[in-house]
Amino acid sequence: MSELLKELDKDPRSRGTVAEKVKLYNDCNRKVAILCNHKRTVGAAHEQQMQKLGDRIKGLRYQKWRTKMMILDIDPSQKKKKGAKFFEMDSDIDDEWIKEHQQFLVEELRTKITKKFEKENEKLKANKEKVMPEKQLKERLADVKELEAKFKKENKTKKVEAEGKGPSVEKFMAAIEKLDDRVRTLELQAEDRDGNKEVALGTSKINYIDPRLTVVFSKKFDVPIEKFFSKTLRDK
Repeated sequence: MSELLKELDKDPRSRGTVAEKVKLYNDCNRKVAILCNHKRTVGAAHEQQMQKLGDRIKGLRYQKWRTKMMILDIDPSQKKKKGAKFFEMDSDIDDEWIKEHQQFLVEELRTKITKKFEKENEKLKANKEKVMPEKQLKERLADVKELEAKFKKENKTKKVEAEGKGPSVEKFMAAIEKLDDRVRTLELQAEDRDGNKEVALGTSKINYIDPRLTVVFSKKFDVPIEKFFSKTLRDK
């Protein structure tokens, strides 16, 4: 591991985001684990976890496409300026997946509203105050029907109306940039998780790598130490 650390300055990831640096550290750790034969069997839930992570990434890319379409809603001339390809949907996202994802978002919103309502009522009840009637929950759930109607219209027209206060091309481009960062972070996590499916990184990191080397990496490349060690291990 110490020899690998000496070579890290040459790796462009050492000057990248925190997520890229964590991935770089784990790649080095993985080499140690493989050399020490720290193998493990692939977990039963691995494939399901990877599928879930993949759907999260696709969800962000779908959100990015919707944001791009909002740009066209407020300024159609952007299609000529940026080129039609910029506004195309990713090839691996088809209509069937979109409808499934939209339904997921609808149910997610329904659950969020319902749980918030129930939590507020529990607090009122605990304070011996009058709880809110079910009618109020139904009124709040109108947002769910509104979202369903919005998706239905988008699927039919293939257009997305601009959202938010004071929408502008600049704001939407900034939002797209943030979504790109989130996608890249999740993609790195997915690569890391898949690379670790048959390697026990924890064994090499805790028992075979001098923790001082991890601290050196953390300080040298400005990565929070909690990215590598849990609070229990840090306290030790």
